[in-house]
Amino acid sequence: MFTDVFSAGPGSLPGYRAAGFPDPTTFGYATVRAKGLDPVSLAALDVLLSDVPFKTALETANATPVDNPDLYAAPVITTLSERVVSMLPAVGDDSLGRLATDWRQNPELINRDPTALHTWLQQVRKLCRDTVPAGNLLFVWNCL
Repeated sequence: MFTDVFSAGPGSLPGYRAAGFPDPTTFGYATVRAKGLDPVSLAALDVLLSDVPFKTALETANATPVDNPDLYAAPVITTLSERVVSMLPAVGDDSLGRLATDWRQNPELINRDPTALHTWLQQVRKLCRDTVPAGNLLFVWNCL
């Protein structure tokens, strides 16, 4: 599963939806590539950052602007938790490594390369810092 995080201005979303939610990089969106970070993994990150109950985090990780999405038929767009978007940029460089280590304890990530998780967190943190102040929203492009 590809779970790319991308930044989009609210005004561009209708055109993106009409285009069938293509690969966000081909649509011109700033994107952080990932593979295998399913909604459960992103919910676990949300819990670590915000201490929200896992059930709430998972509901957020599965929130989509499309009714009854079929992951096997087409890409599905979900939102990156507003809690992650607001809290990840506040994590300092010295704490990001600990966050990656703690996140890796999630059963879905236990075999993942800790350096790759750390790098992904750095990139998404930068995406949040660079694009959210301009009014962009962050989404996750889920595609098998």
